[in-house]
Amino acid sequence: MSAAARARAPRSRSLFSEVPMRRHVIDLAVLLVLFVLALVGFQPVYGGAQYLVTGVLGILLGMLIAVIGAQWRWGPLRITALLIGVYLLLGAMVAAPTHALWGVVPTPAALLELLRAPVATWKSVLTVAPPVGTAQGVLGVVWISTLLLSLLGSTIVLRTRAVVAAWLFPIALLAVTIVFGTTEAFAPVIRAVPFAILSVAWLTWRFESDRLAGARSTIISDSTGTVSPGSWRNPVLRRRVVGGAVILALAGGVAIGAQSLLDPPEGAGRTALRDEITPPFDPREYVSPLAEFRGYYKSQRDTELFSATGLAGGEYVRLASLDRYDAQVYNVASSTSKNSASGAFVRTASGVDLHEGTSAQATSTVTIGAYTGVWMPTVGSRTDRIDLGDLTPSREGDVAENLFLNERSGTAVNASGMVTGDTYTLSYEPYTPPTAEDRRSAMFADVELPENPELDPRIRELAEDWAGTSASDYERFANLSRQIKADAFYSHGVDDDDAASPSGHGVMRLQDMLEDPSFEEGKADARPKGPIGDEEQFAALTAVMAREIGIPARVVMGFQVPEDASGTVSITGEDVTAWVEVDFEKLGWVRFDPAPEEDEDPTQPQPKEVDKPLPQVAQPPPPPAEPPSPPPGAMSDDADDEEDEQDETLSWGVYVLLGVSPFLLIGLVLTSIVVAKGVRRRRRRNRDSLPARVDGGWQEILDQVTDLGTRPDPRMTRQEIAATLDAAAIPAGAPGAAGPGGTGTGVGARALAATADRVVFGPDDVPAAVVDAYWDDVQGTRRALVAAAPRRRRLRALFSLRSFRRGPRESALERRSERARVRARAAADRRGAELRRRRAAPGSRPATGGGALTPQNLLPAVRGFLSRLAGRIPRAPRKGDRR
Repeated sequence: MSAAARARAPRSRSLFSEVPMRRHVIDLAVLLVLFVLALVGFQPVYGGAQYLVTGVLGILLGMLIAVIGAQWRWGPLRITALLIGVYLLLGAMVAAPTHALWGVVPTPAALLELLRAPVATWKSVLTVAPPVGTAQGVLGVVWISTLLLSLLGSTIVLRTRAVVAAWLFPIALLAVTIVFGTTEAFAPVIRAVPFAILSVAWLTWRFESDRLAGARSTIISDSTGTVSPGSWRNPVLRRRVVGGAVILALAGGVAIGAQSLLDPPEGAGRTALRDEITPPFDPREYVSPLAEFRGYYKSQRDTELFSATGLAGGEYVRLASLDRYDAQVYNVASSTSKNSASGAFVRTASGVDLHEGTSAQATSTVTIGAYTGVWMPTVGSRTDRIDLGDLTPSREGDVAENLFLNERSGTAVNASGMVTGDTYTLSYEPYTPPTAEDRRSAMFADVELPENPELDPRIRELAEDWAGTSASDYERFANLSRQIKADAFYSHGVDDDDAASPSGHGVMRLQDMLEDPSFEEGKADARPKGPIGDEEQFAALTAVMAREIGIPARVVMGFQVPEDASGTVSITGEDVTAWVEVDFEKLGWVRFDPAPEEDEDPTQPQPKEVDKPLPQVAQPPPPPAEPPSPPPGAMSDDADDEEDEQDETLSWGVYVLLGVSPFLLIGLVLTSIVVAKGVRRRRRRNRDSLPARVDGGWQEILDQVTDLGTRPDPRMTRQEIAATLDAAAIPAGAPGAAGPGGTGTGVGARALAATADRVVFGPDDVPAAVVDAYWDDVQGTRRALVAAAPRRRRLRALFSLRSFRRGPRESALERRSERARVRARAAADRRGAELRRRRAAPGSRPATGGGALTPQNLLPAVRGFLSRLAGRIPRAPRKGDRR
């Protein structure tokens, strides 16, 4: 058919136009409610209401695109173009508001965020601590899933009768909320019961309405006359609908009433995907802030590092918690699991409530001065919320993209580094020291912290001896801390009048602190022994000795607000400090001051008198001095080991695999289709008998035609199908076309059909060479059929599955035809039996014998005889008779 003829031909009515608009409205309304019930499952992940606005708008726009496509019968290309336009134009407002101009108008940054969203947004959602907020493109998961799933579900329900397939898309959105959710389910019973009731009612109504709409019978009512089966006046239908509604209402009421029984038991394990993904920030790539302890006091003693509001004198400001000692330095606490004692650094959204604040919640605004590094100063025992201050849009976006928080250790990180002028507000829970009653009953928490490396056994022996055997675990650690500070001396070793006190807290430095006091004055490389140092050394020594005897202790590096400060306090390098925290059951991490008083000055011990000199013994050379510490925030290669590299490689391998997995899956499916067609073709060509091979070649032609979009009628012969193919593949009048002006060869289908009929039904066998030549002709005909089709149809035919359904469809049609023939034969037999019965009945025909011939029955008998005789004589054809 030419293009002009196709344009003039009237288009058949679509299912969308045949179905009443009322049913379309009901279908879309039900899908909308189901999608919204599934969407609410994102509440624990996002918090607030922004995700609801994004999700509901995505659902409505997806349905609108589906309605437009169904009304004007658009194909996939037009719908995809409209979908991409809506995604980019409106996505900036609802999915990337932090990059949009005034939160509405798309900008290049917003469009770039939307283009990256299909690949990167899933990682942002899974690696940001919930609630994830709106930054870093996290709303892309809601925007993409609702827009795409609602479009597909609405298209199916508007254009087909596969209502169950459309119902699967709200289920798919529900699965998305579970995959990207947390271990906390949001109102599971209250959401599940309406979802189930509405689903059952809708699917049942659609099934019954379609079944009754195809029924040919009617129900007769005495009072109202004829009633349609699908009408509400049908009493059977009314009873079913009312009875089903009552049953569903009762089941829903019982389920909601028994919600407490249906909820999982407290403490039941539930795993979330976000808990299995390694966070993208690894603190071991950065030098421990404790290594810079002495540098703050020496180089920035009078420099304002940062200022903070709302802090009282003596209050501690945390930089980082450290619980991993490698015999050289204490490293920042971290793990691959955020539920471990060390916790894990996960992305944190600014401007969202991480925890519900108590009545004691306080706030403090921190403004960065000369401080540099990635560790953000925090206050209190728990951070409930972080709000970024008045920053430029680019700086605010940079900080929001690099904000991490380890809730277990209370350490916050800005991976891009803190710069002068950065401002943020902390909402936190103030630290509360334990009461006297708490101290008497305190027990160490059963947590797993990183083990110490192998140290001198003397350290463990002294720790056990100094801790004692008190019934209170709190007193045991207090005894250990008191013994360490006993006869100890405080010194930074920086000023001229300070006693020698080298920086660092390596294992040699800590072991020297356990020796008897010995000072070497006047030497540049003085290496004192004995308990002398500042908070850096005493905090590290206390935590190491506590870990040696199983006490869950860690070091915290930070600053202490001056005692006389009030209002907006200024923190300088002179305020640097460190303390020890121990984890107790029901109390959490309790703080201990490990250093002696600063007014304790060391004195040179008096040498003992020796009766006679001892022989000279060569002394071993002193160990090499510890290397200087690099600046804060620098990369540290010492912390990398084979296991860490393997974990990091595995982590990014998982990211890449999850990112490309949809494309790999699609490619695998398409490749499997092509391979399956090739295997089917090879099997047909290698069948046992030669006629079967020839028939297999003809089946390849039928499969190719089916994949191109034309379904051959299985009731037609090969010659009829071949004539149709030759006529449709080449335009009329062209060379090779059937009819006047053409050779009649077409694509060669007639020759193939004739050969197949001769080989399959003929009496003679054919040589194998004929079969091979036949298959070569089959391949040429297939290529000709593909070449005659439009380019888009060729691509669709390559991956089409229609040919795999052709055999079952023809078998089903053959079975239906056979059943129709059987029913027709049975009906004919019944009619013949009825006719014979009537003829055999008394009085059905005039009597011809057995009685006297009277004038009354003579004339009917003659007429019957003549009619039977005329039926046996053939009649000459007349003009107008049908042949």
